[in-house]
Amino acid sequence: MPRKRLSLREFTTGARTLLGILTSRYALSGPRSVALSLANICNTNCIMCDCHSPLLHDHPELVNIPETPFMDSALFERIIRESRAMGAYRVVLAGFGDPSLHPDFDRMLEVMMRLDMEPYVLTNGLALDDKRVAIWAGIRAHFRFSLHAGDVETWLRVHPGGTARQYERLSRAIKTLAASGVPRVSAMHVIHKHNFDRVREMVEHAREHGLRSILFRPVRAQGPLAPVVLSPEEQEQLRRDLAVCLPLAESYGIHTNLREYLESNLLIAEGALQTSDLYRKIPCYIGWIYAEFDPDGTLRPCIFSQLEMGRMGETSLRDIWHAPRYQSFRREARTMPRRGRLVKGCRCHACCMTKYNVNLYNLLHLKSLKYTDA
Repeated sequence: MPRKRLSLREFTTGARTLLGILTSRYALSGPRSVALSLANICNTNCIMCDCHSPLLHDHPELVNIPETPFMDSALFERIIRESRAMGAYRVVLAGFGDPSLHPDFDRMLEVMMRLDMEPYVLTNGLALDDKRVAIWAGIRAHFRFSLHAGDVETWLRVHPGGTARQYERLSRAIKTLAASGVPRVSAMHVIHKHNFDRVREMVEHAREHGLRSILFRPVRAQGPLAPVVLSPEEQEQLRRDLAVCLPLAESYGIHTNLREYLESNLLIAEGALQTSDLYRKIPCYIGWIYAEFDPDGTLRPCIFSQLEMGRMGETSLRDIWHAPRYQSFRREARTMPRRGRLVKGCRCHACCMTKYNVNLYNLLHLKSLKYTDA
């Protein structure tokens, strides 16, 4: 599915967003993208997951999942409607589990369709049956499937509690959705010790199932999850394989981030994301373009920030977005390079939002003529 053209309203709010960034202080428009944590339960146990991995069974103190299992449906609709009124068009549906497990998930997609918003769904796809596949096949959304494998043997290594039948059903669902031509369908593969030697199979799986986009990620894993991190020798083998897979994917017409992966390893070294040096060079713009909502409606600037800006249900999004607390955060984030200090209360040293910030920095400094989402 080609990405829909931005309307005049969306173009105008985008221009106001950029103007607000240039003022270094005030937000002249609302968030362009919002992310909602819809579900904190999961129906699988990926070996590298920092919430549900079996490697964490003896370390419950390291699992920090909100107690609320699902976002309230009325709260969801309030956030969506107020976000749309302020100019948001892209909605990331995720969580510490799988968002499609929310009892009202399919109805939520319909609400966003009526509001002409763009849902971006991160899912393992295991909750799909034939009926839901038929529903999703008619929805203009981006479904990104967390696969982490291109063959059943590897998939079972990554999902210790999974079955071959689940993998086969999932693959059929992906192929059906891709063939429908309505939603965008892509795959994500987090690369680690259990799948690093099967990256070519991931590319071939995408070709066979009609996918035109694959996102690869190095694993982020420390402490009890450290056993899934590649050794230096495995890392070298992986880089050789990725260098072969890049032109292969291009020959199939499949878009990947392999070139960036090979150039920077996406700022991950030995399982740790390292971004302190980046924010000595560029600012953080997240406070102008993005908002993250916990299941209880708490708004944070980004997913790992400890800064609570307010709570939907207690006040409006507009009031939270323009409050002095948010303005102070924007100034602090914007001036990081000049001050030489990271934002207190945020994980700027291990930031998962770097793609947004790098894209905007390049646009604002005329290194790129367009802004693309992460």
